[in-house]
Amino acid sequence: MKLLFKQILSVAFLAVMFISCKKNLLDINVDPNNPTTASATPDLVLSAALNNTAGIYANPSADSRFAFAGIWLGHIAYSGNYAISTESLSYGLTTNFAAAAFANLYDNLEDYDFVETKGVDAGNKFYQAIGILMKAYNFQTLVDLYNNVPYSEALLGTANSNPKYDDAKGIYDDLGKKMDAAIALFKTAAPGSINGDIMFGGDPVKWLKFANTVKLRLLVRQSQRSDRAAYISAEVAKLAGASYLDINAAVNPGYLNSAGKANPFWGSNINTSGTYTNDFYRAGQYFVKFMLDHNDLRVGQLFKKATSTGLYHGNYFGEQGDVNSKTSEYGAGVLKAFSQPANLMLSAESYFIQAEAALKGWISGNPKILYQKGVEQSFINLGLSQAQAVTYYSQVNDKQTNWDATTTSVEQLALIIRQKWASLGVINELEAYNDYRRLKLPADVPLSASPLSTGIFPQRLLYPQREYDVNGANVLAQGTITPSSKVWWLP
Repeated sequence: MKLLFKQILSVAFLAVMFISCKKNLLDINVDPNNPTTASATPDLVLSAALNNTAGIYANPSADSRFAFAGIWLGHIAYSGNYAISTESLSYGLTTNFAAAAFANLYDNLEDYDFVETKGVDAGNKFYQAIGILMKAYNFQTLVDLYNNVPYSEALLGTANSNPKYDDAKGIYDDLGKKMDAAIALFKTAAPGSINGDIMFGGDPVKWLKFANTVKLRLLVRQSQRSDRAAYISAEVAKLAGASYLDINAAVNPGYLNSAGKANPFWGSNINTSGTYTNDFYRAGQYFVKFMLDHNDLRVGQLFKKATSTGLYHGNYFGEQGDVNSKTSEYGAGVLKAFSQPANLMLSAESYFIQAEAALKGWISGNPKILYQKGVEQSFINLGLSQAQAVTYYSQVNDKQTNWDATTTSVEQLALIIRQKWASLGVINELEAYNDYRRLKLPADVPLSASPLSTGIFPQRLLYPQREYDVNGANVLAQGTITPSSKVWWLP
């Protein structure tokens, strides 16, 4: 894999240069075989790296990112105005499906590797910790999507342009150690000792909470593997007394109302004149129906009423569906302003992760209270109030909203994951996809209604064609891979 170092003209210029659906304007690449690094500094590369991470994870309207997960989980749907490709409708994935995700994540990893290295060289624990954590963050995503991936040899540049594929479980084990190392460094990192932190403003306490939450998420992901119980117990013990994320982990370099410089999700949907331009993705009717059936005010924040009917309405995945005038576009709760932060992890997600961990007895805390905080934070994030959330989760005898209506841990887990799914819709589709594969929850997510559908929900993505072209021996050594092949943490 080639090593591309980013250079940024100045801190002021950074504030106006942002990611687009292709290579972003922060990338000023030199000869990849002879990179010039003398003028690259960790603060500028960190800003670029965090901004690029936001573009990867926080823009589900970008085809090259994770829109497929929102489609498959029923949050969004294809417009009835278009004929959709067979591959998208059928689950018959090819090596070209969402192929950019692989390259984007490795490109992002190179930046964090640079930040970590420069942190070590300068004796700066803060830069070092961020580099370690965010590399682990991205490598986990790669494993979650592809299983075995290049890891130990992945970031060696021209020293090894054909990196081997490492065992996915082994990668996860090492990621746990890397996260532990980052957590230890954050605990002693000096506030204000870094620049370029466009997520937490150089606050090591906030980074520590984020790191603890990312580590807990790593452990939760493995929870369905009975052979990991002892490992998880030992790792959870390391988090005793830990504080977890209670604000959104959100990136904001100072977005501008200019092409390629606005919040990435905003820029994918609204142009600089304020005109809504996304006519390819509409509301998912499965999501809309769930919210309407349970008196969920979030429907009006996530989506607008259809222009020709005045109703909240979407399409089901795989159907030709209704045209755009009869379906809902994204709403003001997720399209607040061109300058809105780009969320990597919502506080709502953090509380739902904690609720599941508490339900399993891993951490202290009342799972009911943590669950309710998750719902409240979801409402607040979309511009609604805590009081409205309380009314929502207090609906009598509603097992889809009210903890007190549940009677077993099975029902309680289903409730946590259902509301986590609802909170992630249109914001972080990838985590909903991971939960569904892990738990098959929500249980009634519909499969593609297309007559072309295989009827088999994809358990992973295929390696991109470019890997077969440039690293063929190593990728072919992984054997025959299909969308039904499981990633290692699936039971």
